[in-house]
Amino acid sequence: METELAARAAAENVARRSYGKLIAYLAARTRDVAAAEDALADAFAAALADWPARGIPQSPEAWLLTVARRRTIDVARRRRSADEGGDH
Repeated sequence: METELAARAAAENVARRSYGKLIAYLAARTRDVAAAEDALADAFAAALADWPARGIPQSPEAWLLTVARRRTIDVARRRRSADEGGDH
C-alpha cells in the first residue's frame, strides 16, 4: 500500500511539473496532440501499475516519455498494418 501511494505521489508530481512539456514533445514528433495525450495517459497508467512493484525510476519523466513514445509507435504500426490490409 505504501509503495502504491509513493508511486501515485511521484506520478502526480510529474504530471503537475511536466505534463505540458511531455505533451509538447510527443505532439511535436507525431503532429497529433490527441494521440500524444492518449499515449501519455497510457504511460501514466503503466507507471501506476509498474512503479509499485519495481520502484519509482530515477527519472520518472524519461520513463513516462519512453513508454509514451513506444505507444505512439505501436499505434502508428497498427494503423499502417490496417491500411495495408485494406488495400488488397
